[in-house]
Amino acid sequence: MRWLKHFVSLGLVLAAGVIALVTGLSDHSNDYGQVPLPQGGVVHLPKGKVTVYFTQVGETDLVQQVPAFGFQVTPVGGGPPVPVASENGAASAEAVQRSETIGELGSVAKLEVPGSGDYQVSSGAQFAPGSSFLKFGTNAGEALLQRWKLIAGLIVGAILIALIPTPRPRKRWEDDSGEPVGWSNDPRAPYAG
Repeated sequence: MRWLKHFVSLGLVLAAGVIALVTGLSDHSNDYGQVPLPQGGVVHLPKGKVTVYFTQVGETDLVQQVPAFGFQVTPVGGGPPVPVASENGAASAEAVQRSETIGELGSVAKLEVPGSGDYQVSSGAQFAPGSSFLKFGTNAGEALLQRWKLIAGLIVGAILIALIPTPRPRKRWEDDSGEPVGWSNDPRAPYAG
């Protein structure tokens, strides 16, 4: 029973480590969806910070100037557009430069989404249909913070399982003859009554 307790506890800690490692090393630029430019589309965004990435088909150099274009993100049910901030944090209606920040390489803007829901993305950009996309996602650090409850739960579960008491194995005392105490050579001894 002890080996099972140790095995499960170690497995939970290992699972928490693997989840943290995979989350930290994977790409989160498309976590909330993408829309083609200039057509636009609808994406479901969570409340809070959302990073916007711009990609073009066949693109290889991520740190390049983006052709000047504007886009707008508005709630599907109506309401004011979500404010767009550029790389340096200034409010901007146009995305013109990619970020070189670690974890957000290639992002063109950030949104502070007021509430979770569906948002309409529109643009007046003059791109060939199907050649350019806006991706909505987050960086690895934010993705890791979003999974903190899962990781903490696995570690707390491992600690709780490790603290479960298990019965200790009993030592068998032997007498001088080498046989365990209480052993009888009488074949009727267990049935004597």
